[in-house]
Amino acid sequence: MKIEFTGRQTEIKDEVRRLAERKLQKLGKLLPAVTRAHVVLAADKHRQVAEVSVHSRLVDLTAVEVTTSPGQSVAGAIDKLLRQAERQRAKRRERKGAASPRLVPPAAAERGGDGQTLRVVRTRRAAVKPMTLDEAALEMEGRGDGVLVFRDAVTERVSVLFRRKDGNLGLIEPEA
Repeated sequence: MKIEFTGRQTEIKDEVRRLAERKLQKLGKLLPAVTRAHVVLAADKHRQVAEVSVHSRLVDLTAVEVTTSPGQSVAGAIDKLLRQAERQRAKRRERKGAASPRLVPPAAAERGGDGQTLRVVRTRRAAVKPMTLDEAALEMEGRGDGVLVFRDAVTERVSVLFRRKDGNLGLIEPEA
């Protein structure tokens, strides 16, 4: 990794250079494709502004830190870069681990996409009242949700009445 130092209205001391090089080596381990880094240190009255830019094959990162000490400014800016690099690394791992929807086999798509089994999001208990189909249809008119489970008074079987997307009602009856 090539490291460039630029001092604006100030000289960059050797101890600050060594600090920056040591911390940038850590960054180089985190982002192995780092090609060059540019450390700019500017002095404004009582403020020391450090701007550190890192260029790699994967991503370009930049951080700015303002303190009263040049060493603290450089260390703070590089610490910000380390956090950014960690976030980028986590994003890359997350994307790399997820399977593309086009490449998922049909059996896995039925289970939920990323290999997980489907889960029940909401459960609700319902009292199964005996009523006729006409009574169930009348009760569906007053309901907000689109499903009614009832016991058919004629056949004594449990049936499900549901509201279809077109606004009509659908009936599910068990087979013999």
